[in-house]
Amino acid sequence: MIKFKKVTATYKENKGIFNVDFEVKKKELLFIMGPTGAGKSTVLRSIYRDLNINSGSIFLDNEDITNCSNRKIALVRRKIGMIFQDFKLINTRTVFENIALPLRIEGVYYSDIKNKVKNVLNKIELPNVEKSYPLELSGGEQQRVCIARALVKNPKVILADEPTGNLDPNISDEILDLLESCTRNGSSVLMSTHNFPLIKPRNKRFIELNQGKMVS
Repeated sequence: MIKFKKVTATYKENKGIFNVDFEVKKKELLFIMGPTGAGKSTVLRSIYRDLNINSGSIFLDNEDITNCSNRKIALVRRKIGMIFQDFKLINTRTVFENIALPLRIEGVYYSDIKNKVKNVLNKIELPNVEKSYPLELSGGEQQRVCIARALVKNPKVILADEPTGNLDPNISDEILDLLESCTRNGSSVLMSTHNFPLIKPRNKRFIELNQGKMVS
């Protein structure tokens, strides 16, 4: 579902990733390990096409997305759900409005949006919070809402950037359970983390980066 072929992508002060090779299979949960500054977020930004690629090739769903026009980038992003460590919810909008936003951008009918938001809230086991505002929820609940926002458009790929970084261990395990369930529903998940003890019991494949280069 995702393939990197000798990808180098850099930004200011020559930071980024260098000659990175890996792939994520369909319905797979793959972890990107490494310390702060290792290049984990750069990998995700490269897939989301938020960063120019210096060399190499990136494929998403068997399509070369290395060099995309602005119109093509918009179409690529429709296949991707993003989950962030700091949630990036709009605090002045309700949970329903936050989750519905990607569908509204795509021009989905409101009646369909209502059904999709209701279904995804049931999936994340928060069926009664659609009228709440983000700051009325706990950190774990806000992260679940972020996952719901990523899931609501049935993405082929979910990119999760340190989604458990600000959560306590028990809630972090619940978030990982939820991401694993996403793979069973058909999505491929690529998650960055520096917390090896958290993912070790999962017995999943991972890649390790350090200073932008693959270690293992």
